Amino acid sequence: MRTQVGIIGAGPAGLLLGRLLDMQGIDFVILEQRSLDYVLARVRAGVLEPGTVQTLRDCGVADRLDREGLPHEIMQFRWNKTRNDIPLVGEDGSKLVTYGQAEVVKDLIEYHEAAGNRIIFEAEVAGLDDLEGRPVIGFTDGGTARTLTCDFVAGCDGFHGVSRKAIPEAEAHSFIKEYPFSWLGILAQAKPNRELRGFAHSTRGLAVASARSESLGRLYLQVPHDLDPATMSDEEIWAELDYRMDDGSGERLSRGPIIEKSVARLRGFVCTRMQHGRLCLAGDAAHIVPPSGAKGLNLAVGDVRVLSETIVRLLKRDDASLLDSYSEICLRRIWPTVHWSCLMSDNVHMFPGQSRFETMMQYEMLDHLVNSETGRLRMREAMLGRPYEI
Repeated sequence: MRTQVGIIGAGPAGLLLGRLLDMQGIDFVILEQRSLDYVLARVRAGVLEPGTVQTLRDCGVADRLDREGLPHEIMQFRWNKTRNDIPLVGEDGSKLVTYGQAEVVKDLIEYHEAAGNRIIFEAEVAGLDDLEGRPVIGFTDGGTARTLTCDFVAGCDGFHGVSRKAIPEAEAHSFIKEYPFSWLGILAQAKPNRELRGFAHSTRGLAVASARSESLGRLYLQVPHDLDPATMSDEEIWAELDYRMDDGSGERLSRGPIIEKSVARLRGFVCTRMQHGRLCLAGDAAHIVPPSGAKGLNLAVGDVRVLSETIVRLLKRDDASLLDSYSEICLRRIWPTVHWSCLMSDNVHMFPGQSRFETMMQYEMLDHLVNSETGRLRMREAMLGRPYEI
């Protein structure tokens, strides 16, 4: 097979990159290890920055988002059994929107299917060759070994993908922070209670209540790494959420059938070498943010905006200047965002062996972010997202 751009990964980064390249008349093939059903069923974060929303609109894939997305104008924080609210509306009226990542993926896949673009699911990438010349992607399709020759490779295949491994000394240029706990995430068929949203810090750990739609709730509990979700009954999960979300108001979460349970580890990760030859990384292949920042998809959109322009200049104008500075440009947005997400995680969780003094320091930081002018400004700017350079 032959194409201009080989995109590895059919998550938000790879699918959005395909759409941006399509708008420029650049041919591409997307290779995805998982099945279509698996990709559509993946449940991930769903808080979109204004810049992400506008990018999707500019790409013509935001009709359903504009109909069904929920404005997210206030962030609620609870600690020491008190509730504190912070407005998250920018001076220009910009605001966050709650819209599930799975829905973004669905919208993009529907676009690509309608446009006749090539996405090969269940394609296991075996290796990448000749990245400094004419790249070749080796993969299996239905058990048959195949190759895809291209002018450029976009590695959008996540933290465990093959793309980063093809970059020389990538591990030596990688930085990671592992947290000593995980999140149990549930999806519930229950209308979210608007009076019980956001983050709750309790002596038994973090709880988060958010929405995926007017009738679907997405909630989380801080749990040990080795928790088996099957060992907690639905009643036990709801009771623990109620305990941790308690702010003295008497409000309770709306309950309903739990239709999905999963446990995810928390880590912060950045690979600063995001480019080698004609390969660039984007999204989770290059960086991971703890979910307390709700920034994973949004950071991927920032990468892809730079990457699409990099590819356009290289393939249409034979201009490699942006390629040479790709990592540097992306990292100017990545590092502050990862820092913010880790700061949030450090102050809303209970750590093993945490002292009362350390808990009071967390309360002090949360109070600064929510109740001081400088803290509220920092919170609003971080949550609404840093501006794009490209």
